Amino acid sequence: MSDGSSPDKTAPEENRGIHQGIAWIVQGWHLVQKHPPLWFGMAAIYLVLGFLLKQIPIGGELLMILISPMLLASVVWGRAHANHAEPLGQSSPVQALLQDWIVLPARELVCIFNHVEKTVPPVLLSILTLGLMLVIVMIPRESLVGGSMMSGLAASNFSDLQFIMLLKMLVVAALYVILAMCLFYSVPLTVLKNRPPFDAIAESFKTCREHAVPLLVLTVPFFVVYLVILAAFAKNHWLGVLFVISAGVVTLPVFVASVYCSYLALYPPDHSPSPR
Repeated sequence: MSDGSSPDKTAPEENRGIHQGIAWIVQGWHLVQKHPPLWFGMAAIYLVLGFLLKQIPIGGELLMILISPMLLASVVWGRAHANHAEPLGQSSPVQALLQDWIVLPARELVCIFNHVEKTVPPVLLSILTLGLMLVIVMIPRESLVGGSMMSGLAASNFSDLQFIMLLKMLVVAALYVILAMCLFYSVPLTVLKNRPPFDAIAESFKTCREHAVPLLVLTVPFFVVYLVILAAFAKNHWLGVLFVISAGVVTLPVFVASVYCSYLALYPPDHSPSPR
């Protein structure tokens, strides 16, 4: 069961142009539009969960990093297999609304845990992701920059920034890019291709390097939205919350769906799943 038909399969060597990155975004949007309550509901639940965990002074951010790959693994598994929960029988409009926007999306986010044999690899990948995030990004970020780069920029006058600080920020940004390349396809490779977590991370980095142009085109629009949200939070906490509600709930599922479409194009399944 694929949530929407998979994109037109092309040989991986053909997925290199700028137009292909745009095509993946379009395909992702169409994928979301086939089941808007499911996708937007999952995004809303994830963002609310992230907001709640952020309120934990120590460990909230780390816990969110830890569980995110497992939740994404459920989304990927749900897109590739028939995992829709049975709808309620006769129900009131309110019950149907809750079913479509909350109950089914919540079940979809944990559906992989219904398959014991598929649970261990995503858990191992989540632990590995947390370790890489700490070693590659968070510890160097604290050591070099002393916290969030966006907060530092918001609190500083660009004319007063020293060259050495800009250099440190570029180093941290480069580390973010390297980690993002390592994790970009790690979840679907682990869940759908049965790659061991270390192999999935290495293969994800290689794939991103080989298809840098279309994947950059795919990523940049969503990254700009992310920067806008960070800037809003740096300006005012509740302004940031407003941007998350208005923009994040829409862009997050489209981004995940676009990445999934790009994965299907670069790693065509042996047998195309039937449309949901």
